Amino acid sequence: MKKLRTENWKSVALVVVFIGLAAMSSANASPLPGDENLVCTNATLHGTYQWNITGYIQTTTQNGGNIGDFAPIVEASYAVFDGHGTITKLVSTDNFSSGGSFTVTGTGTYIVNPDCSGSLTFNTSVGTINRHLEILDGETVDFVHTDTGVIIAGTMKKRKETKETQH
Repeated sequence: MKKLRTENWKSVALVVVFIGLAAMSSANASPLPGDENLVCTNATLHGTYQWNITGYIQTTTQNGGNIGDFAPIVEASYAVFDGHGTITKLVSTDNFSSGGSFTVTGTGTYIVNPDCSGSLTFNTSVGTINRHLEILDGETVDFVHTDTGVIIAGTMKKRKETKETQH
């Protein structure tokens, strides 16, 4: 009788393991809840988005506050996305330890992939700025700069429209 219980226990354990593996396999193969209908396009980004960042920018000016060749930078910005791949306006106020405050303006382009990743390029008064995007929803976008010499990441949030901003 004891041998039969041991064999039954082993059989039950094997069945439980196989069911567990099958459940994990099907869970990994299916999208997360709510993601099965998530497809992004350029139209996902439409309207005004604002953000602030802190990070580091490479500089050859050696002064107080630098970490090696990198100076701390802070930024408060907004950009207007048209829903078709064009950034019609960028306004950014930046401040870094080797240069003080300055304003950057410009326009740009962006691409949104179906998996809700993407990229953008700002064409500004100080040159081009490139970012990788991860769109959480149409309201929130995480980004990281992809340019050499810039260590910056942040989150853009869509501004709520008011009567003054509606057309």
